[in-house]
Amino acid sequence: MESKIFTSKTRKKVLISNDFREVLISQETTIIEQRILVVILSAIKEEQSLFISVKSALVKEKNQLSFDDYYEGWANQGTVDFLLPLNDLNPDRRMKNEYIQSALINMANINWLRLKDETINGYKAVPFIIEPGWNKKNIFFKMDKAVLRHLVNMSSYFSIKKDLPYQASTSNTLRFLMWLLKYKQQGGIIKSYSQILKELFISKEYYEGHYRFERDFLNNVKADLDSYNELSFNYAYNKGNYNFLIYYTKNAVGSGEMFSSLNNLQTDRALKYLKKTRQLDERSLSVLRKLFEVRGYKELAIRLKRKIDPNLTGIDYVKAVFQLLENE
Repeated sequence: MESKIFTSKTRKKVLISNDFREVLISQETTIIEQRILVVILSAIKEEQSLFISVKSALVKEKNQLSFDDYYEGWANQGTVDFLLPLNDLNPDRRMKNEYIQSALINMANINWLRLKDETINGYKAVPFIIEPGWNKKNIFFKMDKAVLRHLVNMSSYFSIKKDLPYQASTSNTLRFLMWLLKYKQQGGIIKSYSQILKELFISKEYYEGHYRFERDFLNNVKADLDSYNELSFNYAYNKGNYNFLIYYTKNAVGSGEMFSSLNNLQTDRALKYLKKTRQLDERSLSVLRKLFEVRGYKELAIRLKRKIDPNLTGIDYVKAVFQLLENE
């Protein structure tokens, strides 16, 4: 098999593997680096699709190619080559090429990425790309197959709009979205402020309290997702905890946001009952109402009938609901 050169493709969405999603959460990346990432992902989407398990009785797992089998015949055994047009990273030439070159050099730094190394039962620092180069039209680089494996391990993956890093006002938008997607199926999450910072790898002192975190981080990210993404969020802060509720935006297609009048009636009755028995304030009721909208009355009611400590009230009850959904 001849050596293959990856180049970007015109796509509306790209796929991010769970492995690499964790990398994006744990590491600060610039807007330009994020653009480079989505252009790379657009180039390898066909290869990613080979490793997506098809849920069908006609497809047997043993027939699915392994990563090593697929790349075994390549002439260059250690690395793969990429060629990306500068126009894909810098449409309309709005950004100086030196910023792109600086991002490439940074991504070629040995400390850009940390990969698990079974031989030492630990981790090793590696560059994301190797040997970056450029001319007036294109950029060129190589990627180690150990790094590419992180992009092509599709046992679990997430779809995002390719244009998001071109439209977002802050590099935190993609990073926070990667974190938020963990809780998409539950419709949201309740976590302490300190735990959120820990999971986003942000030091406790960075924002000098949750007010600045909201002003300088959450509000900008929410505005970007509301404007440019299919999923966004609402949030509320109470006694050290944040309630995040995920919803479909006006940019969503086929989101299933319409609910029947029966669903609304059943939801209202359930919330009245919970308000009385669980001593819920208006903020907690608002959180639960959004959960019913996202999950639907029938699906959520079945889960709430499972055992939640009858002594839990107020925010503790709401937190227990999220915990139950998260552990499913």
